[in-house]
Parts: sequence; C-alpha cells; structure tokens
Amino acid sequence: MPPLAAARLALLLSLALAAVPTVRAQAPDTLRLGAVLDALYADNPTLAAERLDARALARRGDQVGALPDPTASVMVAPYPILTARGTQRSQWRVEQMLPWPGTLGLRRDAADARAEAARWGGDATALDLARRATRAYADLVRTQEAADVVRAFQARLGAFAEAAAVRYEVGRGPQGAVLQVQLERQRLDERLITLARERDAAVQTLARVLDRPALTVGRVVAIVPALPEADDLAALAVETRPEVAQAQARITAAEADVALAEKAFYPDLGFGVVYTDIAQADSPPTATGRDALGLMASVRIPLDRASRRAGLDQARLREEAARARLAATETAVQTDVADALSDARRAAEAVALYRETLVPQAETTVESALAGYTTGALDFLAFLDAERARFSVALGFVDARARLLDAAADLARALGATAPLLGPPAR
Repeated sequence: MPPLAAARLALLLSLALAAVPTVRAQAPDTLRLGAVLDALYADNPTLAAERLDARALARRGDQVGALPDPTASVMVAPYPILTARGTQRSQWRVEQMLPWPGTLGLRRDAADARAEAARWGGDATALDLARRATRAYADLVRTQEAADVVRAFQARLGAFAEAAAVRYEVGRGPQGAVLQVQLERQRLDERLITLARERDAAVQTLARVLDRPALTVGRVVAIVPALPEADDLAALAVETRPEVAQAQARITAAEADVALAEKAFYPDLGFGVVYTDIAQADSPPTATGRDALGLMASVRIPLDRASRRAGLDQARLREEAARARLAATETAVQTDVADALSDARRAAEAVALYRETLVPQAETTVESALAGYTTGALDFLAFLDAERARFSVALGFVDARARLLDAAADLARALGATAPLLGPPAR
C-alpha cells in the first residue's frame, strides 16, 4: 500500500474511533453531588455554629419566663427593742416580686421568636452553602469534561500530524500544515494547565465548604438538572424561603416587645412574710415573749412615665421596621425567583441549541471536510479548521451544561430548595 494511502487509512480509522462515544466505568471513588451536600450538612462548622447558637437562644425563654428569685433578709437588734410583747431580738423577712400578669409569658414569647429567627437564619446559611457547593461541583464537572474534550482533540491532532507529515514527505502537502498541528497541540497543553488550575480552585472551594482541608477528588459524576414546571414558583418560594420565615419570626418578637413595653406602665407586685423573734420581758404585763408573724405586700410604682413612653415608641417603630423588612424580603424573593428562572431557562435553551443543532452541524461539517480532504478537494488547513470548529462547539457544549447547573443551583436557592432538581443521567 502506498504511504499516502496508508496515512489516509490511518487517519480515517482514528477519526472513526474518535467519533465513537466511550463508556467510562465509574470508579468506586467517584464523587456525586448528593454525597457532597450530605457531607456539607453534617460537617460544615459554620452551619454547626449557627445551629448551636439557635439551640442556645432556645433556652433563653426558660430564663426570662421564670419568676425572679425571692428576697430574704434578717435584722438583728444589737440593743434590745422593747415592745408590748417583749424584747425584739431579730426579724426575718421573705419577699417575692411578681411582674404584672402576662409579663413573663410575653418575655418567653419574645425570646422564643428570636430563637426561631436564629434557626431560620441557620437554614438560610445552609442554602447558601449548598449553592456554593453545587457551583463548585459544576466547575469540577466542567473542567473534567473540558479536559476530556481537549485530550480527545489532542489524540486526533496526533493522527493529523502523522498524515500531514506523510503528505509533506511525498510532496503532496505543505510543511506549514505540520507546523500548524504542532502549534495547535502546544496550545492545547496550555489549555489543560488552565483547566487544572480551575479544577484545583473548585476542589479547594469544596474543601472549605466541607471542612476537609486535605480533600482530594477523582472523577465526578455529571448530572443534568431539571427545571420545575409549576407556574406559581414565586408564591411557593415565599412560603418556603427561610428568610421570609425569619422575618415573620422577627415580627412576632417585635409584637411581644410592644406588649412588654405596654406592660411596663403597670406596677410590679410583691408579697412577703415577716417573722419577729421576741424574748420575754419583766414589764409590761403583756411582754410574754410570744413571737409575731405578719404578712406584707409591696408595689413597685412606675413613676417615670416619660421613659416608658419612649420605650413604647421605640418598640412600635421596631415592629414597623420588621414589617417593612418582611415586605422587602418577599419582594426580593419573588424577583430572585424570576431572575433565576429566566437564567435557567436561557441556559436550558443554550444546551438544547448545542445538542440539537450546533453539535450535529459541527459533526456534519467535519464529515464533509474529511470527504473533501480525502479526495483532494480541500487542503489540510481547511480540514483542520473544521476540526477546530467541532472542538470549539464541544467545549461550548460543556460550558453550556455547566452554566445550566449553575443556573439550577441559583434557582434552587431562590426557591429555598437544598439541591437542584435532577433530570435523567448525563450522557
């Protein structure tokens, strides 16, 4: 077989093999998004700290809702105090202050509402971390698939280089074709270095989120997100987003604070028991030394009305501010959903455009260029341009799928979901 014909046969075989999709067996250590999110919820220290803070605040209600400690006092007379019953030696008192009815319950309600707001804040942090982890996972998928595309193109370029060298040796091709292929392969090496750097950055992001500084990642499983079909997503998000629930809990706390400020105009009441130790005396005749027992009541009078009115005004203003923040949060949630849903749909449209139009067109262009090249109708550089176009489209397809996963992560965050919806496995 002539050298040129052999080179053409080798090129055709290499292109045919490159066009066949390879099925890579999943290694046992492949990483999945579900495992990443499970590890995040279990191990992230920031999330654990917020959960512990919320649990600590939940114990505040039992503290502020309890009665104040009673007051005990004793009076010992260094000099005898003569009374009708005898000489008074000491006096013992126990007094219990009672806040105005309803005050303790309001204090507990305010504390419980603040603990609830803290718990919802922890849930919002979990959603933020989940979106961050999902986007890092999307970067891992993108860099992995892009590196696969680059290496496959490198392999094809190796076959192109051999074919171009054979044509040059027999005088049927220019030396520039060989040099062009060599330059192209070197540029691909640079692209692989860039992808490796981006992959390392994604791994470090996951390491921070998972609290695993020595995290190493092998292959990752590509996923295809599915977009929700419901029409009332904004209303659903208002019901499910923890930020909305947090704002509502803060309103509850503010309402309790207003009620407490109103209670401050009423007095606190005190009740007690007084026991007097009396010794017998010679006179008067009634000085039998019989001890005395008495009951006492006290009132803490709220005289400073001006400061209490200022406190009530402050509490009411804070309640209004809490309601305004709730309205702002609901608006932000609805616009977040609209923006995220629009981005996700545009990303899905881009993926569909690549899958249904651009990729098939690029394959058709390469097949046409290959037919022209093998018959001599096209030169090698024209054929290489077609291959470059297919390579560019393949990378664009990878980027489009990664952008879709990023958009799905943003949409899940906007909806208050812990992870994006998943479609069929990636092909």
